[in-house]
Amino acid sequence: MRDPRTPSVYYEDAANKVDPLEKLKGKLDDLLDALATLREKSSTTPATKQIVDDEMFKLEQKRYQYHSHHHARDVIDALASGSHANSIEAIKEALDLKAFFRVEPFMVEGGEQIENQVFGDS
Repeated sequence: MRDPRTPSVYYEDAANKVDPLEKLKGKLDDLLDALATLREKSSTTPATKQIVDDEMFKLEQKRYQYHSHHHARDVIDALASGSHANSIEAIKEALDLKAFFRVEPFMVEGGEQIENQVFGDS
């Protein structure tokens, strides 16, 4: 008979354990693809398009939170390990990610303006 107090009963093997954040990232990417496909359908109503746009906004926020959490965890790990160079590099990556997510909408808007100027509205 097996002893129920052994650690194998309570803990999973670390190598076989799937990171919950990685699983969430996969689900969010799948949902984003499905929403983009639904938005592009020509037979959708304006209400459906608004709902899809709202859901895509929420999904982008969750994606931002996922990446932010992931990089924050990397920074803490680098700081805890004691390596000065790794700590600085992790902080730079986290700040770069934050800057990218905040600047991206303006870059898309600027790209659309340039496209309209170059190719015109007609």
